[in-house]
Amino acid sequence: MKKLSILASAVALALALCAPASRAEDAPNPSTSDKATLEKQLAEKLTHCRLIGFYETIGQEGAPKQDEYTLGEVEKKEGDKWVFNASLQFGSKVINLPLEVPILWAGDTPVVSVTDFSVPGMGTYTARVMFYGEHYAGTWSSAKHGGYLWGRIQKLPAHEDKPAEHPAK
Repeated sequence: MKKLSILASAVALALALCAPASRAEDAPNPSTSDKATLEKQLAEKLTHCRLIGFYETIGQEGAPKQDEYTLGEVEKKEGDKWVFNASLQFGSKVINLPLEVPILWAGDTPVVSVTDFSVPGMGTYTARVMFYGEHYAGTWSSAKHGGYLWGRIQKLPAHEDKPAEHPAK
């Protein structure tokens, strides 16, 4: 379950999310120049950051579990595609992966939107994760489980700005 959370970050993908006051269908669509500005701001916000938060599995008892992922370079590609260079902890091992995910926009709010997305060595997931301000929140599911994730986006200090330098938990 924890492995999927990067897609929220993404990954990365992460991170107390403030939902827009209006419904998505009421949100204004940004103009092309506004969208370019929003995309630039998103890339700057997510590049060299840590998504720090929690995840919860539906049906699992107990408190939500802590979650943390490190993102290196995050960049927009063609169309809705973005590449999240993410660092995932898998047991005692740190795995660095470039994850190419689509980001769709609900007005001024970016949403990672993946369906049956394969993460090498980890499985296939479906997720919807939105970023707003300095927070992220979303839902995720795999073949056997599903749940929620949420947290905050924290910029890395200059000496920690590479995913490979993510400390082991």
